[in-house]
Amino acid sequence: MPSMGQRISTPEASTKISMVFNVLLLILKFLGGFFGGSRALIADCLNSFLDIIANFAVWIGLKLAKKPADADHQYGHGNADVIAASFVAVVIFVTGIYIGYDSIHVIIDKDYRVPAYFATGVAFFTIIVKTILFRYTKKVGRKFKSAAVLANAQDHKSDVYASSGALFGIVLSQIGYPILDPIGGLWVSFFILRNAVNLIRDNIHTLMGGAPDRELVERVKETAAQIKEVRGILTTRMRILGSRQFVDLEIFVDGNLSVCEGHNIAHQVRDLLIEKYDDITEVMVHVEPHMEN
Repeated sequence: MPSMGQRISTPEASTKISMVFNVLLLILKFLGGFFGGSRALIADCLNSFLDIIANFAVWIGLKLAKKPADADHQYGHGNADVIAASFVAVVIFVTGIYIGYDSIHVIIDKDYRVPAYFATGVAFFTIIVKTILFRYTKKVGRKFKSAAVLANAQDHKSDVYASSGALFGIVLSQIGYPILDPIGGLWVSFFILRNAVNLIRDNIHTLMGGAPDRELVERVKETAAQIKEVRGILTTRMRILGSRQFVDLEIFVDGNLSVCEGHNIAHQVRDLLIEKYDDITEVMVHVEPHMEN
């Protein structure tokens, strides 16, 4: 039976835990904003609501990504994970736009308020919870190479920025500088938008069949060359599908070998790559004859 640590260290578990805490924070932010008189926390309620929707999208994406290949999706459903990650990136982008818009609106209208200390406590608690969730989901996302979970981690990181900005503004408002609250919101908005744009760019790269970094491609090429019967490698192509990598190789073997012998060498290359790289699940090896001069 899996231990408690193993049960919560899965993409699905991390998403459910994130959703539970986002619901809790939504309630606390509303109470902190309403009873603590913090406009920043009231605005941050929308952020938590969008986070809950994003968590639900990630959960659905993870479920779909696990479906086996079928006649219509012969390479599996791995990109459902990436589509969910793209949705989270859009949620982060919308959050950044909203925070920036709200901050500019407050500056123009000079609608400054001094929040109560209860609001300070809620903002500080939010930062602590979101920091823990960021580190936890990032660890799970890296372990399972899940784009959706890693996007969820970045969402938590954006929330740390947003809540830090809210706390910064609340404290400065309380000591007599209320205008710094919306100015801090603009600064936070910039970081959130930058984070969202990077996530969207990475997910588009994956959805378009983009290759992993060149270092990994070179390592795969060097690994394939370890099979002594391989006389050379003509091309090495890789593409990402969700959390999995697909590899296409063209190798040179002795042109005097039989078809069966060439086939066996190709299988050795395939088996070695799948054994050595956990995220490589499919390898197609094309054999070319190498003729001695």
